[in-house]
Amino acid sequence: MLSIRIENKLRYLLERFKSRFRSFLLFGNINKIKFGRKVKLSGQIKLGENISIRDYTNIKGKNINIGDNVFIHENVFIRGLEYINIGEGTTINRNTSILDKVNIGKFCSIAPNVVIVGSNHNYENKNELIKQQGSECIGITIEDDVWIATNVSILDGVTVGKGSIVAAGAVVNKNIPEYSIVAGVPARVMKKRK
Repeated sequence: MLSIRIENKLRYLLERFKSRFRSFLLFGNINKIKFGRKVKLSGQIKLGENISIRDYTNIKGKNINIGDNVFIHENVFIRGLEYINIGEGTTINRNTSILDKVNIGKFCSIAPNVVIVGSNHNYENKNELIKQQGSECIGITIEDDVWIATNVSILDGVTVGKGSIVAAGAVVNKNIPEYSIVAGVPARVMKKRK
């Protein structure tokens, strides 16, 4: 039993050292980012201070801005084709995907398995393959202090208003007013926060 604890402690210390060393090599500051294992960063990424990016997360693309004190859990995929902004104090939980053109406000809570896609395939011409018709990006805006529960999908062109809550499993395809609680497929307002 004792040997397992020592082994775990040594593994923890080694991972912590590697994280600090990587942060120092990239940014000249050992505490700028706390890296997990096998984190991949590529493209034009601007990072704030005191960010935690956990194991197997992949962030790539252009014009990606991540604010101060952001916590990104394991296995998150962020790909910015136009831009992605993640505001200060936001938490993004495991297995979440954020793609293309998305603006997330400050102090948001995003639960596991959420899909936020700020683009959509064109499909008007039935004589041409959908894959060959390209896509368009209207973009998604998630305002400050929003809680998005597990397994939510947010579709292109949507604004989620400040202080709103999106219930588990909802599919958001229309704008959500501030301080609303929404649920369902498609999501609709159930009540307002007081």
